[in-house]
Amino acid sequence: MQNSSVVSGPATFGQLSLWRSIANIPPTACNLPQTWALPPGTGPDAVERALERLEARHESLRTRYAETADGGLVQLVGPAAPTGLDLVEGVPAEVSAELAAVPFDPAADRPWRAALVTERGVPAALAICFHHIAVDAWAINQLHEEFGVLVAGGELPGAAPSCRELAAEQWSEARGNRRRAALRHWRQVLADAPPMARDAAPEAVTSRWARHGSVPAGEAVRTLAERLGVSAPSVLLAAFCAALARHTGEERVLVAVYANNRSDPRWEGLVAAQNQIIPLLVQTVPDEGFGAFATRVHWELIRSYKHAAYNVDDALLAGAEHGYTGTVNGSFAGSVSGFFRYFFNYLGEYQRDQTPVNSAMETGTGGRNIGAPLYLQVQDGDALTSTLRENSSSADFKAVTEILLALEDVLVSAAAKPAEPAEPAEPAESVE
Repeated sequence: MQNSSVVSGPATFGQLSLWRSIANIPPTACNLPQTWALPPGTGPDAVERALERLEARHESLRTRYAETADGGLVQLVGPAAPTGLDLVEGVPAEVSAELAAVPFDPAADRPWRAALVTERGVPAALAICFHHIAVDAWAINQLHEEFGVLVAGGELPGAAPSCRELAAEQWSEARGNRRRAALRHWRQVLADAPPMARDAAPEAVTSRWARHGSVPAGEAVRTLAERLGVSAPSVLLAAFCAALARHTGEERVLVAVYANNRSDPRWEGLVAAQNQIIPLLVQTVPDEGFGAFATRVHWELIRSYKHAAYNVDDALLAGAEHGYTGTVNGSFAGSVSGFFRYFFNYLGEYQRDQTPVNSAMETGTGGRNIGAPLYLQVQDGDALTSTLRENSSSADFKAVTEILLALEDVLVSAAAKPAEPAEPAEPAESVE
């Protein structure tokens, strides 16, 4: 995509971080398939117009990427192009899966593809697949909402922010103090953390997952968050660490926590992969009540969130200073994601309408897999749906099912107990 209409600039911190993370994982693990229902009577022309307007509005949907001679990354933003949707008679979810089975080349391809799915010749749904470098879960929700407005003939307010604008700010001299503060944060956490865990992997790494939907756990999270005056993600992260400590016997748990980096209203509407992982070292204390523990985790998480947008190459240098190099299990070579055994990602009500309430424990081995050693993904809604995926040399589902059941038990038991004496709130600290 080299022509006079292409504009270039440095990648954002989120784009660079994701680029490092995906360098050594299967390309199709970067594909995010979606199925969007269409209003009755929607024709192909309306769908194509809506998609073309979305691409014109959001630069990330028409961006390719190139590495520089010194190992950096630039974004190459091209013009919007005609969509030219194929019409496919079939089952929408199956068509989306077919789109996701084909890898993207981020250097050459438009980072999304779509097909209009028909039932008996009538348009019924849009099957669409994005490359992760163009979007994250938040951005997908936003695009879904905007598509609904446009396909119905509506208008979207104002202009959307761009990744080039965000990158210019993140790399600016004015943000130098924040970049240095983030580097200090990584150095401090890794200096205090246990030595980096590494799997011996006597056998080939295998993958398995378990999923559990729990209405009582969802109610417990809301009860505890309100009682303690902390966020739902903080309650869940504390419960996850408590469940890990119960299962593994580890008193200090180093967790990679996903942050969506949208606390600044200027970038809340930016369609891009803004999320980055932040390191959180959690110390469990015997006989500490869950309320005190969750409150402590909450404030530690708030402090970490202040450093959630960072230059990943700085963090890699910090890791090398403290023996954090390579990967735990062979995944994410060349990325800070390789430093961690445990990952936590709270998605909120992402795709609530597509998340069934199911109290039975489900297990499987397929599906999208980024290779993380132990990765918890939580979706809120009518039930709390927790999915835990393990990649290790193990061959059974014991670990993933036991940890999910322990997670539910920690939450429900804590909510059922009388409220503990309130801990004083900790003031937020400046990073400037």
